[in-house]
Amino acid sequence: MSLKVNKEAVRACEKICSCTQEQSIELDYVLPDYYPEIFRIIRCCAEPEITACAVNGDRATYELTVCLRVVYCSEGSTAPEAVEQKLVYSRTVNLDRPAENASVYITATPDHINCRAVNRRRIDVRGAVTVNICVMGETVTEAVCEAFGENIQLRKKCCTCPSQVIKAQKRAVVSDDFTLSETAPPIGTILRASAEIVSADKKIIAGKAAAKGELKISVVYTSHGEDSENPVTSVQFSLPFSQLVELEGLDDDFSCFINSSVISCTVTPRSEGDGNSRQLECEVLILIDCYAVKMAELELACDEYSTSFASSHTAVPVRCEKAPVPLDSSLSVRGICENKDSPISLVYDARCSSSGMRLYVNEGKLTAAGNVTLSVMGQTESGDFVICETDVPIEEEISSELRDISSDADIRVTFPVTSCTYTITADNTAEVKADISVRGWLTDHILTEAITDISVDETVPREQSGDYALRLYFAESGEELWNVAKRYGASMLRIIEENELDGDVVKEAKMLLIPVA
Repeated sequence: MSLKVNKEAVRACEKICSCTQEQSIELDYVLPDYYPEIFRIIRCCAEPEITACAVNGDRATYELTVCLRVVYCSEGSTAPEAVEQKLVYSRTVNLDRPAENASVYITATPDHINCRAVNRRRIDVRGAVTVNICVMGETVTEAVCEAFGENIQLRKKCCTCPSQVIKAQKRAVVSDDFTLSETAPPIGTILRASAEIVSADKKIIAGKAAAKGELKISVVYTSHGEDSENPVTSVQFSLPFSQLVELEGLDDDFSCFINSSVISCTVTPRSEGDGNSRQLECEVLILIDCYAVKMAELELACDEYSTSFASSHTAVPVRCEKAPVPLDSSLSVRGICENKDSPISLVYDARCSSSGMRLYVNEGKLTAAGNVTLSVMGQTESGDFVICETDVPIEEEISSELRDISSDADIRVTFPVTSCTYTITADNTAEVKADISVRGWLTDHILTEAITDISVDETVPREQSGDYALRLYFAESGEELWNVAKRYGASMLRIIEENELDGDVVKEAKMLLIPVA
């Protein structure tokens, strides 16, 4: 009887590419005629965003949009002005090999930005943005799970692996119009606009994943001519969102994970026809990352021998992924924003940027690390408009029941800022407190040796020692019967039956009868 082998497909996500790229930023900008001349530059900031990405074969491409915003004051005025310009770059990453069923995770953070006024109407900006690229691809290993014929014996390991994986990423635009309250002044210039996902939920509907949640839109703008002593106004709006993502083949046997994050927020003022802008058009681009997995228990062969012939096999390390675990935790951070030239007397708005955060494994536990930037827009005692900021380093263990996590576990999280408040202290500095969520999921794994191929040489019979059907063997306590059976070319099941054992490990030292014929 010839050897027949059955195999199972072991699926796992593998990191195809993990690298960084630097994009230099250069802008020579001339103010439009309707903007006042520059007297004092207050702040220049860069807000990078990944607006598109794709994988084609062994190449990953992405589109990087950098929004440069310069806030300045004109001569004789304490009211700030703001101009912005968007720069778009297309970049390519060469992968070591093609990525099957790929997922692309790209983040961009400002590295440094320098801005100077060449003259009263011309601005020169130089800087750089760092882009972190991670491309995950699916690998499939065909591992032996059963074999028949040639008196082949298999030793098996039971492991849990994904039997089916469905992945999808969707970029969606959420938009709405908002009207200012009657007490709010009309809009002059937008100084800052941002969006954060403050709540998120998911639901499975007829093979589709529904991502739901609420966005908090924050807008800071100038209100020229309304109040010279308080020229800046801050408003907030809530914007619910609900998006369907097609996941072909999804059913109730899948565990589904969804994480939504904000890519960009664009707010445009609109006039009602009387020259006063009291309406805001808000457009938020969000990324919805979906991962659905169906787990199955597999028995994989890890060793073999034939009781009749010489045999050999090929084994490789196989990555057996565990079921993904949802992550939902939070961090609190505090910092002091100070203006050294003149104390802060009034704060218009406080903000926290968590773009410099990451989650990694430290001694088997999850640790959040990076720099959080806290900033305030305000007014000094001398009446000047200022933007003050401070970087707060974070390295904090995340509360989780997970322990002994692999150092290369696949972690997919975002760090949305759920709240940001401020307090003016006794010495006229601004203390800022922010709450940051940690949302996403983690997929850990174990590495195990699995047989991928077996061959039996019928021309080389297994040597039998002597002309007898039984041998005597003194087994030590804790000795595995598989090793004994393989050594003598016997069937482990027959050894168990012959000696009336109740397992495949010898519980106490004893003499065993080994059937060898």
